[in-house]
Amino acid sequence: MSYDPLDPVVTTHPYPHYAELRAKEPVKWIESMQAFAVSRFEDILTVLQNADTYSSSQFWPALLGEYDPVPEVPPMISLDPPGHVRIRKLANVAFVPKKIASFPPKIRRIADDLVDGILAEHGESGTMDFVWSFSALFPVTVVADVLGVDVERRSEFKHWVDDVLSAGNRAAYGPERLAQIEKSSRALREYFDELYERRKLEPKDDLISSFIQAEVAGEHLTKYEVMNMAILLLIGGVETTTNLLGITLFHLRDRPEVERKVRENPALIPNLIEEVLRYDTPVQMLFRHTLKPAVLNGVEIPEGSLVLPLLGSGNRDESQFARADEFDIERTPGQTMSFGQGAHFCLGTFLSKMEARIALETLFERFEILRAANGTVQWMDSYFARGPKSLPTQFQARVCETVHA
Repeated sequence: MSYDPLDPVVTTHPYPHYAELRAKEPVKWIESMQAFAVSRFEDILTVLQNADTYSSSQFWPALLGEYDPVPEVPPMISLDPPGHVRIRKLANVAFVPKKIASFPPKIRRIADDLVDGILAEHGESGTMDFVWSFSALFPVTVVADVLGVDVERRSEFKHWVDDVLSAGNRAAYGPERLAQIEKSSRALREYFDELYERRKLEPKDDLISSFIQAEVAGEHLTKYEVMNMAILLLIGGVETTTNLLGITLFHLRDRPEVERKVRENPALIPNLIEEVLRYDTPVQMLFRHTLKPAVLNGVEIPEGSLVLPLLGSGNRDESQFARADEFDIERTPGQTMSFGQGAHFCLGTFLSKMEARIALETLFERFEILRAANGTVQWMDSYFARGPKSLPTQFQARVCETVHA
């Protein structure tokens, strides 16, 4: 078995490959990526917690290359301390507890509206594509509402995000696909450029206005930093939660006993989310570059090397998790790699988990049956993000549905 993240066979089912890496070559040179893949939990932790050796500065360039919508300044995800600390402090001002506490009613309303739309289109029972009827639209609507962008353009946002993220595979694409990626990158930039100017003149109760107004020790975010932050939240917020919900429904299909247990006791939904995040991680890897020569698990890594911490592999490491290849919502996973570690631990972690919890509560409450159809699932064409491209799903609304509406 050989591990190559550019191989569709690997991206469809990467976990056996990760297991072999952990057992035989925990730090492995990947010729196709010109990078070192790191597969064991402790080694991944070393990479993510040591910014003085393993830098994030090339993360965005490695992922997006020339298709970065705002290349003028690096996004927070590509900044090492101390520059990262300044941006994160300013960004945190927009995520004060009072503002976060106002999100759940909005999020629940969005989930209910999407279910209403499914029932209006398909009736009380039938088949739908869960990805494009719910899981892709739900987080992009939430993020659009919270950020303060035009919710009615949510489908455009989703396509733009998908295209820009697919730039990670740009070496394998022809001119037509690359032209589409460039078009979407340009559209994202133009949209947020115009929105910044609007909010600068007329602030509203949204995150973009909060970013513009944020102040720490007399410092503010620049225009390009605000645009970068907004685009980063849109990309991260859309893809992670979309994939998390799709992956959850996929795994419940083959585990009816787990679904039954969660439906009978909705208090277990957070446990379900944590186990899905660990078992089948929506973000499979990150990117780091060495600032100086390093030795990791006995392997010499030259200065300037690309290093790939495999989050999906770390979350299946047998030395960290008992019965790591078993799906168990009653486990206490402890520290996982699902949202990274160290200084770049994901700023949107709490919001993503909140969205997923409210979405699943709503879906279980309003559907008597919600089950992904049997058959092969086509996964995203990405080594970075993981989730089903589409997910045909059978559903039946609860008898009380019309009363609820």
